[in-house]
Amino acid sequence: MKRRIAVYSVIGLLALVLIGIGYFLYLSDFSGTVTATHHQTKTDGNRSTFRDGVVYRYPGMVPMLEVSGTHYEMGLQYGVLLKSEILSALESYEKILMWQAVKMGIPYKVLTAVARRKAGVMIKRLPKRFLEEMQGVADGSGISIDTIQTISMFYDVGESMGCTSILMKGKDGTVLHGRNQDATSFGGEEIGKMTVLVKYRPKGYNTVTQLDWPLFLGVETGYNDKGLAYSEETLSVNQPNPDGFSIVYLARLALEECDTIDCLYPLFDKHPVIGAYGTVWSDRDEGRGIVAELTSHGWSARELKGSILWNFNHIYDETLKVYQTSRVNLSESNRSRERIAAAFPQKEIYSVDDTIGFLRGHLDEKGRDYRWFGSSSPICNHSAQQMMVFHPQNDGVYLALGHYYAAQQKVYHIHNDFSKIPELYKEALPLGSAVEEEAKIHNKLISRGEKVALYQDLARRYPKDANAQFLAAVHSFRQKYLEGFSEFAEKAYVMNPAVEEYRLYAGLAAYFKKQFDKAVIRLEEIDISELYPYQKVYRITVLERIYRDDGSGKSQEYRNHLNRLLKEHNAQEYYQDRIVPLIDMLSQ
Repeated sequence: MKRRIAVYSVIGLLALVLIGIGYFLYLSDFSGTVTATHHQTKTDGNRSTFRDGVVYRYPGMVPMLEVSGTHYEMGLQYGVLLKSEILSALESYEKILMWQAVKMGIPYKVLTAVARRKAGVMIKRLPKRFLEEMQGVADGSGISIDTIQTISMFYDVGESMGCTSILMKGKDGTVLHGRNQDATSFGGEEIGKMTVLVKYRPKGYNTVTQLDWPLFLGVETGYNDKGLAYSEETLSVNQPNPDGFSIVYLARLALEECDTIDCLYPLFDKHPVIGAYGTVWSDRDEGRGIVAELTSHGWSARELKGSILWNFNHIYDETLKVYQTSRVNLSESNRSRERIAAAFPQKEIYSVDDTIGFLRGHLDEKGRDYRWFGSSSPICNHSAQQMMVFHPQNDGVYLALGHYYAAQQKVYHIHNDFSKIPELYKEALPLGSAVEEEAKIHNKLISRGEKVALYQDLARRYPKDANAQFLAAVHSFRQKYLEGFSEFAEKAYVMNPAVEEYRLYAGLAAYFKKQFDKAVIRLEEIDISELYPYQKVYRITVLERIYRDDGSGKSQEYRNHLNRLLKEHNAQEYYQDRIVPLIDMLSQ
């Protein structure tokens, strides 16, 4: 079966373990030995310098680093001035990799050996200047070069994020460009600790400013001094290209070398990527914006023609959709976000406040709050740990950070001149206590079983909250923890029978308890337009089984409906592998 291995995701690394068996010479602690360095820095208040590099550490703000010179010199400055952040980040990276190894069921050292091997292959395709920069970081920080190379390729070796980008027409011909970054699937609570802002002034190239995690080095979100800005969403394809080019270094290369959007297209032709990415670009000097979907099978671009263009984590281009995995075809988060986006006020001209408002969006066309409504996912959700809006006149960025619901935290204006103290631009929005507690659970680097226990505890501590009961039920069901499943599902439905998701899981619970008449009533009365595709599959499968022996012919009708739905979403194999075992569990 073809599984989601977008950008050699951590799940896809399982398929590479056998390749990595012969690579056991790397079986050591991931960070290796950190050697002593004797580079002298000078600190004056919030400002520390080393050669042509300077880092500003303002209270309550992420480190803001400026480096200049050749790529090697910039790397050296980076390694020296961010050494404390690098060492702290290494601890977080090791926690993340250990968590991933447990999730995948393989030894931690095997996982890191395979990651090193894949990074070592990918790194050879990069321009020489980026390899020289990594060596500079190693010389400045005392971290081994292979560790730095592996971390710098994490996004291509193991990244999987669920982000959002938005383009809007602003006044006087400008374009507004914003982004939410959802990092939970990669690093949860640990990744939210590590953000740094880095401005590169490379000799002979454009100045590039980016949001970074220590040692990532490539660009995942950033802009240059020519008005070109970039953000990215991970897509999911079933046929990645192992010989492709790193997306974060393609973005870095483009921002260093390109002044306009038109310069990008030859680069997309020249450098096929490894997996698939919804890249979003804005040229704020020319007032243009595009969404370029880059995949291992070609690419396509949509240009901002009207006043608004958004991009979520699925493929929009009809010719490329065939490569999207069935898991994404059946999933829920993109559908929720599309409804919220469609409900956003339509204008001819938008402002920075509008862009932030979009990224904070959580209400659909009926005014339902998707932060706490079934399994729906708002645009700024419990995974969101960074929010950025690029200043339309290139004076830095508007930035919000948090371990969850980042866009709803305080928003600061960080000037392009890092010597200016960041200014508070917008206050945080309130979140309910149950919403915050759920977000903390969602982001924890713990086992799925431990999370189920925490969700059930949340439901017990909020006994009158229907959604807390629902979340306990749905997470118990997904992880095959049937103890408590039917109890929590029934409570959610009784408290609020108008929510169709609650009705669905209450129907599944009735089926589990062999109350077939009750299950039929609940499942057949559902407004299926309110269900996500995978939930429609649950519903139809159970109804087909209930009617299987009654001779009415309804079983065949549901079976035909199921086959059409699976074919539409290219999900026949996914159904047998992931959904049938869940329904079988209820049938026992």
